[in-house]
Amino acid sequence: MTKPNTFSLKSRSLKFKWTFGASAAIFLTFFLFSFAIYQGIGSMLLNEKDKTVTSTALSASNALSNAGLTASSDSLTKENVDAVVKSSLTIRERMEDQVLVFYDKKGKRIEQYTGTPYNDKAYAKYDYSTYLSTGQTQVGTLSKPTINGQQMVISQVPIFNSQDNASVIGYIQVINPMTSYNSMMSKLLATMFLLGGVALFISGMLGYLLAQNFLNPLTRMAKTMNDIRNNGFQKRIEATTITKDEIGELTLVFNDMMAQIERSFEQQKQFVEDASHELRTPVQIMEGHLKLLNRWGKDDPEVLDESLNASLTELERMKKLVQEMLDLSRAEQISQTKELQIVCVNDVVEQVRRNFEVMHEDFLFTLKEDSEDLHAMIQHNHLEQILIIVADNAVKYSGDSKQIDMHIYQENEQIKVSVKDYGVGISVEEIDKIFNRFYRVDKARSREVGGNGLGLAIAKELVSGYQGSIQAKSEDNIGTTITITLPLIEKQADK
Repeated sequence: MTKPNTFSLKSRSLKFKWTFGASAAIFLTFFLFSFAIYQGIGSMLLNEKDKTVTSTALSASNALSNAGLTASSDSLTKENVDAVVKSSLTIRERMEDQVLVFYDKKGKRIEQYTGTPYNDKAYAKYDYSTYLSTGQTQVGTLSKPTINGQQMVISQVPIFNSQDNASVIGYIQVINPMTSYNSMMSKLLATMFLLGGVALFISGMLGYLLAQNFLNPLTRMAKTMNDIRNNGFQKRIEATTITKDEIGELTLVFNDMMAQIERSFEQQKQFVEDASHELRTPVQIMEGHLKLLNRWGKDDPEVLDESLNASLTELERMKKLVQEMLDLSRAEQISQTKELQIVCVNDVVEQVRRNFEVMHEDFLFTLKEDSEDLHAMIQHNHLEQILIIVADNAVKYSGDSKQIDMHIYQENEQIKVSVKDYGVGISVEEIDKIFNRFYRVDKARSREVGGNGLGLAIAKELVSGYQGSIQAKSEDNIGTTITITLPLIEKQADK
């Protein structure tokens, strides 16, 4: 049986992941920086040690030359070398914890010295002759062997005969045990580990604070979502907490989305209420007539005929209302990627005008065309339906006036089609509401002329589906102008 992984970032909270990531990034940066400093200081100290051992060896060689001991190999005796070392202040100052060894030309050790405080150290008594390269004439030859588990730096300098400056009469060897280097590097390493622990703690705190600061908007958003789930769509994330970054943009989008959803639900609720109200009236009328028939109309032909005619009228009105509701639903789902046509708006408007002239012989329908052959990307039947709805409303609410004016013109890259009547008009308070579903300016008169308050709502949805717009301008007892706007399409000439 496989043991589950107890540490998995996938199962952790976003705050933990953010804290862990930020802490790891900060600590890793500190570690790399500290490692570079450690290596740099170590390399610098090693270079200093190399210079120190070579400088000490050369100082000893110069002291022997100044004492006249380099004239021949016979002069390099223990007594002579000992006298030079003890009398040379330069050698004693440079020696410190280093080991200074003198050899004859055959590599036999003459004498070995170190600073007085370090005489009892093991490295001060060690025989370093095995690291001597006889026959080597290069000045300042360096080697870095590890002796008894301790790294050393050894510099070798040949002693040249002062008579010819060519023949080698002996060797000087300086060994640095790197005591100060190792001590300093150990202290530096301990300090770095201590600071690393502090840095890890600080980076963890900073990571947590950063995660908390960055995730606060998401936490508030989650809380708001829970409030919305429990209490409705009225809750929003407060604008005072919105930041100017990606999370702030997400918050704004969330607030806007919730406002749209709230409006959609309110519209849906209002639609259901209005539809129920509109359907209730004909149902009640039909119910009243059926009850009348049940009581007295069975044997009374006059009551029977009146009730049947009234019921058929209300049934026809219900049928029309249901059809308009279906048309409105379809208008809201227009897909501009299917069955699109390039339609000549002038031809469709002229066709609708002629149809209305036939249907309403007592009306005068005029058409003014400022521009000809204007084309729009819209289905022919949808444009015709929009114009029929607008023209039908103009006829219904013309009052005593019997004239409807239609006007087609181009404005910038748009097609404008206006339909104007000279009827009762609409007040300023109600002009913006006429495109709402089931809204009627004069409900009593609307029922007389057969209106359900859905026509202009259908027209608005159809026009909006083709990136257009529809506006109304009206004055009481003067008339109303409905203007339809559609994007202009330049139709290429057939080749």
